Amino acid sequence: MNQRETALDILHKTISKESYSNLLMRKELEKFPVVQRAFITNLVNGVLRHYEFLHYQIEDEIKKNTSLKTRLILIMALFERFVNKEKDYVVNNEYVALASNRYEKAFVNALLHKIKNLKVCDDEAKANNLPEWIYRLLKAQYSETQLKEILKVYQSVPELYYRLNKHKASLKDLKDLDIEQVNDDIFTCKKNLLNSAEYKKGLFYIQDLNSSSLYKHLDLKQNDVLLDVCSAPGSKLFNCLDIVKAENAYSNDFHSSRVELIQKMADRLGFEGIHYLNFDGRQIKDNVDVLFDKILLDAPCSGLGVIGRKPDLKFHVRPESLDELEKLQFELLEAMDPILKEKGILLYSTCTLNKKENEKLIKRFTDKYSNYKLLEDETIINDKGDCFYYAKLSKESS
Repeated sequence: MNQRETALDILHKTISKESYSNLLMRKELEKFPVVQRAFITNLVNGVLRHYEFLHYQIEDEIKKNTSLKTRLILIMALFERFVNKEKDYVVNNEYVALASNRYEKAFVNALLHKIKNLKVCDDEAKANNLPEWIYRLLKAQYSETQLKEILKVYQSVPELYYRLNKHKASLKDLKDLDIEQVNDDIFTCKKNLLNSAEYKKGLFYIQDLNSSSLYKHLDLKQNDVLLDVCSAPGSKLFNCLDIVKAENAYSNDFHSSRVELIQKMADRLGFEGIHYLNFDGRQIKDNVDVLFDKILLDAPCSGLGVIGRKPDLKFHVRPESLDELEKLQFELLEAMDPILKEKGILLYSTCTLNKKENEKLIKRFTDKYSNYKLLEDETIINDKGDCFYYAKLSKESS
C-alpha cells in the first residue's frame, strides 16, 4: 500500500471503532521510510482533528448509504487541499485512484471538482470538530473564555517534550543534540530524538510539559514510601524518583503488558529496586501489606483533556461510559484510604475536563470521608501541553 492508502486504512479502522490510530500507526509505519512516516502521521491525525467540519462539507452531497471508505476519501482530499494547501489536481488524482470501482471513482472525481471552497458551518459542534455530546458537555461546564481555550488546545498540534533523567545526565550533556531548554527539567528539539544514542542510554524520556510538574504537589521526601496506582507509562513515577528512593517506590498497573513496559523503561533509565505490582487498583489493599506516605492516583478517565494529542479519542469515548468511569474512580479513591498513613498525601489526577470526574467527584469523596482535607486543586488548560485536573488531599487524624 502507498502512503495515502495506508492512512485511509488506519482512518477507516479508527472511525469504525475497530482500533485506535496510535496502535495502528505503531504497526504500519515500520513499513515506510522516516519521511513517509511523518506524512502518514500528519495526514491521519490531521483528518481526525478536522473530521467533523470536513464531513459537514460533503453531507448534502452524499447519500445515507455512501460507504465510510468513500466519505473518508473525500474528507482526506479536502484536508490536503484546504488545510495542507496541496495542489487540487494532484490531490484529486490521488484520491480518485483510491476509490473502489468505476462508479465511486466518478462520484469522487465529480464531487472534488464541484467543491471549490469550504462552506461556513453554523453548527457549533461541527465547526469546532467535536461530537455534539462532547461540545455540549464542555459548554455547560466551562465559561466562554475557558471553552475557547479548550477548543484552541484541541486544534493545536502538540509539541513533543523530553524530560531529563537527572540520575544520568544534565542538560549540558545534551548540547550536541541542539535542544531548546524549556525549564530545568524539560526540553524540546526540532528533530525527533527517539533513535538517538542519548535516548537509548536513558538520558531522557518523553513527557507532556503540563503533567511533568504534577509530582511536585506530593511534597515528596527521600524516605517516603510511594505508591503510583495506575502507573503506565511510568513517566510520573520517574519524576518522583528524582527525590524518592527507588526501593521505596511501588509501581502498579492493572495490565501486565503495561507493567512490563514500565520495567523496560525503568531499566533503560537506570532505576533499580522499584516494586512492581499487577493488580486492579481497588485490590491493592488486599494484596500488599504496606502503608504509604504518598499515593499518586492518576485515574482511568474519559480523556477529554488529551483530544489535541489523541484526536481519535473523539470516536471511542462514549457518553454512557462516563457513569461507569465515575464509579470506578470513586471506588479507587476509597480503596486508597486503608493503605495511606495518617498525615499522608493522596494526589488524585485525571486527563479529562469532565467536572463530574474531577471537582464533583472529589467533593463527593471529602463529604463521605470527613478526615480528608482538600489542600488544593486545579484544572490546567493551556496549549503548551495536555489539559488535566489534580486534587491534593491530606489524610487527617480519624
